[in-house]
Amino acid sequence: MIEKAKFLGTVSLAMLVLTTGAAADMSGAIERVSDSVFTVKVGERVGAGFIVSPTGYALTSAHVVGDSTEVSLTLADDSDLTAQVEKKDDARDLALLRLGQTNLPAVQFAGSATLKQGAKVAALGSPLGLEGSVTEGVISAVKREIDGKSYLQVDAALNQGNSGGPVIDERGRVVGIATAVIKEAENVGFAIPSDEAIGFLSEAQVAVNLALGEGPEAVSGKPPADEKKPSVPRPSPPTVPRVRVISLLLLIGIPLIVSLVVSLVVSLLVVRSVRRRVQEPVSVLPQQPPEEEDLSDIDITLQ
Repeated sequence: MIEKAKFLGTVSLAMLVLTTGAAADMSGAIERVSDSVFTVKVGERVGAGFIVSPTGYALTSAHVVGDSTEVSLTLADDSDLTAQVEKKDDARDLALLRLGQTNLPAVQFAGSATLKQGAKVAALGSPLGLEGSVTEGVISAVKREIDGKSYLQVDAALNQGNSGGPVIDERGRVVGIATAVIKEAENVGFAIPSDEAIGFLSEAQVAVNLALGEGPEAVSGKPPADEKKPSVPRPSPPTVPRVRVISLLLLIGIPLIVSLVVSLVVSLLVVRSVRRRVQEPVSVLPQQPPEEEDLSDIDITLQ
């Protein structure tokens, strides 16, 4: 018994270690989004950005593009191209870029309103010009107010060149856009919440892929006149409540039906058995006189 308990304890510990290691590994999430991230170069400035629509739209920080109307990009496959600055919002520190290519790998967004403090995240970008770099950390604060604006505070290391790059969750979905750091501190960085970016893209009439059931509904705006409608469909609303009601009805109804059927079958068998017994003839055995007991060998003493 003791040996069995030790064995079960060892197995449980091994499963816990494996599960913890799997949960802490961000490599799958990073691989999912890395092809969509690129480096932005504007003169001496270097930043990052990521593709938000397969029709050729991307997002970066407004302070990275500055007053430029076009910027140079280096994609994940090391190809270079020029992108046009389609829309810019300095207050949000967001800029929409229009690339000259289509059928590009686009990211998936998740709403930032449901994020929890301590959730694991990773930041992708080109810190100090080192393209394709990744840093990991957690969300230090889900709503940090600075100068009247709300940011995600993260402890993933951010440096010059990370601005405009995506901050992703453990499933590879964009939950923020790297924007600033505190120089006097270590690993105190800030990201624009994904809900802000989704609203900015909605105003620009750019459709994006938003995870079903995460945050607000997917953006579905009209593309510019010379662009085809994005191939990314707008997800239909979830039908969880209806499924739950049907499941509950089935859970209650099936046992009830089975019980009724069993009761009916048992009743039929009982009735049939009674009928058979009533119809069977009763055999009458002839009565025989009881045999007299022989008491001659018994010694009886009267008292």
